[in-house]
Amino acid sequence: MTTPALSKVEQAILDILAGFPGEEVLGRDLRGLLRSRGFRRSAPALVFTMMSLEDKGLVTCRKEVRFMDGVEIGERYYSRREND
Repeated sequence: MTTPALSKVEQAILDILAGFPGEEVLGRDLRGLLRSRGFRRSAPALVFTMMSLEDKGLVTCRKEVRFMDGVEIGERYYSRREND
């Protein structure tokens, strides 16, 4: 199987997630870590980038919804997929 072509930001995301083996990283924290590497991504742009990586089988995403003061808050947690 060939490795799918990755953009620089996708490579940076995989590098960041590799630093947290077996752990999940909250989407907003991932955005901050990307920013520290010089990549600026809006929340929707990050979600679409992560969906692309998930479609390529490189990351997993877990969504969690909670309510705070009657407001629904959805958060996404990402991890690098282990090679089988």
